[in-house]
Amino acid sequence: MNAPSVSAQKRSQAGHANGFAVAFLDEGRLATPAGRSAIEDFEYFFKLIQEIVKRDFPNVELKVLRRGELLRLHDGTSLNVQNMYPEIGYVLSAPGKKRRLLAGLQSDADFACAAAAFFQRTSSSCPK
Repeated sequence: MNAPSVSAQKRSQAGHANGFAVAFLDEGRLATPAGRSAIEDFEYFFKLIQEIVKRDFPNVELKVLRRGELLRLHDGTSLNVQNMYPEIGYVLSAPGKKRRLLAGLQSDADFACAAAAFFQRTSSSCPK
């Protein structure tokens, strides 16, 4: 994936994050022609989603989780890509809330609307 190399465990330089938006993909399970196409689409939308998070959710840290990495979420659960179904998507996490799985590929508008509802904020990228 050509997304910026942001380690899942790296803390935001901008200050204390009030939540996570975790992009995850299992490149091992996506090693098919259809899987490679899904990864390309994922990379395209990731760039747009990265800008949405930066602009509309400044206290949310965007992380990328790959196969072999483990991330503790705010609800006390752990995220392990190898055990996730589907093999590509996003997870939203915030203190005091149960995590929300956005399964499969997400467009920028899909992500913006889901994140706006989850983090209880508005997003200029959500047409609703």
